Amino acid sequence: MATSQDRAETIQDLQKQVKLEQKITGTYKRALLGDSEGALKRLSSIGEQSLTKEQKNVYTSLLVDQKKYEKAVKLQGDHPEVVESMISKKGDVNALKEFQQTFPSPNGAFDLAYHEQRWEDMMRQSGVEMTDKRYEMKAYGYLKLDKVKEAKEEAAHIQNQELNQKIETYEKTKKEVEETKKQVEEENKKDKKDENKIKSLTEKQKKQEEALKNL
Repeated sequence: MATSQDRAETIQDLQKQVKLEQKITGTYKRALLGDSEGALKRLSSIGEQSLTKEQKNVYTSLLVDQKKYEKAVKLQGDHPEVVESMISKKGDVNALKEFQQTFPSPNGAFDLAYHEQRWEDMMRQSGVEMTDKRYEMKAYGYLKLDKVKEAKEEAAHIQNQELNQKIETYEKTKKEVEETKKQVEEENKKDKKDENKIKSLTEKQKKQEEALKNL
């Protein structure tokens, strides 16, 4: 049977744990309210070993916002690829560029090229750790390069209904553009041109091309 001293120590340990959890919860509330600096100070005082993986990720995100990249990498067990992936998900191009300068990697070069819409550079990048998200990015890049076959090949690696729908819509819209373009050409070949019809078809083609560009 546990002695009264053991019970007292157990209660004391539980109380410490509750206080720690309350401190961590309070820290996240401060972070959500925009007090990143205050949240960072409190998190650094808690001790990394007491934080769960999810809590470490929140801490890392705050460090990234403050541009404290080296500390963020150290917090993630010296795995810069984890921090780079977080920055990429945020879509912060400047932060990604800064991080890539300090911690260069094929992953970072690929993600940065995607966010800067340098599609050819993205495709040329080798040694990239392909994830579902990067397969999606690559498929989208191929669409932007008007390479539907290659886009479909990348999309086949993952189960992403939204991506498949986007490829399908691209194909359909491209076909519509080609059909309208053909109609304009046919109207222009006629001896008796219908200027209003040509104008209407040209405007239609322009809208279709714009829709294709914005996919």
